Amino acid sequence: MKIIYCINSIRGLGGIQRVTLVKANALAEVAGNQVYLIVTDNWPYHKLIHEISDKITLIHLPINYYADDYKSKFQSLISNVKIFKHWKLLQKTINQIKPDVIISVGQSEKYILPFLHTKAIKIREIHFNSNYREFTYQTKWIGKLLQFLDFHINTHGYDKVILLTEEDKNVNFAHNKKFTAIHNPLTTGRLEHYEKRQNKNVIAVGRLSPQKNFTSLIRAWALIATQIPDWHLNIVGEGPEREKLQNEIYQLHLKDSVTLKGFSSEVNKELKESSISIISSLYEGFALVILEAMAMGLPVISYRFPYGPQDIIDHGKNGFLVPNQDEQALAARILELVQNEELRNRMGQAALKRTYDFDISLIVQKWMTLFYNETQQKRRK
Repeated sequence: MKIIYCINSIRGLGGIQRVTLVKANALAEVAGNQVYLIVTDNWPYHKLIHEISDKITLIHLPINYYADDYKSKFQSLISNVKIFKHWKLLQKTINQIKPDVIISVGQSEKYILPFLHTKAIKIREIHFNSNYREFTYQTKWIGKLLQFLDFHINTHGYDKVILLTEEDKNVNFAHNKKFTAIHNPLTTGRLEHYEKRQNKNVIAVGRLSPQKNFTSLIRAWALIATQIPDWHLNIVGEGPEREKLQNEIYQLHLKDSVTLKGFSSEVNKELKESSISIISSLYEGFALVILEAMAMGLPVISYRFPYGPQDIIDHGKNGFLVPNQDEQALAARILELVQNEELRNRMGQAALKRTYDFDISLIVQKWMTLFYNETQQKRRK
């Protein structure tokens, strides 16, 4: 089976790039598969975010959407015109390869694939939650309009649309058979055996941005900090809200129990040196950081935000799901795990076991089943 992934770039930091490479590498190992990665911005001076199998054919279309974006906002706007060149070169490449499946990861190519002339199955991946614009657009009607165009108009040109969570599917597309859900795989390392933790560190990992909502976590920590003076909260990540968060820490007199540790290239090491992980986001596409913490044997406490936690965490078994933005409830669950070592270790062991449900081998089976079913259905038409 010939499978094409279309993506802007596989270099630089980014979850979409990492997940795409992990899946592409695994699909390339399936007997009979030929996997192609078609990129528009090769960025040769940027780090390759994940190794790429020598069984994959990498094709660079010289579009370079972002080459001049840094010069001005006008230049950034003009870059959008390159989509016509992108369509022309992509169509030419598709004609040569004659793929069975072509996949958009939801970047520049998402508006092009519906207009390609091909017998291939067209698949659109959604790497965010489907209503993320409700959180990110200040002008709500613009966000809702773009959401409608993206998920109710543009998706007509696809055979299948893949969401990251069952919750997103059930809430927003319960009666639309074109939409289905396949989880992201675990993309980082995993402990071979569970290790009991003796440290007294709680960790939160993520960009210091409004989406991650670390202000709420810091306020929740302030409610219990005096009860657990020998425990410490570490927030690992960097971003535009550093100054705001640091001021919050000082104002709540938490400078001795909360640390903004900055960016780390060794997140697994930070997780291993912790006993509990907290997720306080306003929204996510899947919250891969939950799996990454579980893979290091940490129980996870998370708000019930849209979407991800409820697909991953078994409440009371490998972590806790807290009413969304309820800081009192979040603080109470943190305190419960801090004060109960037996529960902490039992949940940590169950968390590690849970990550095997997201092993790349199982995720690839789901994708291959989808490819087979869709191609068979198309042949019958």
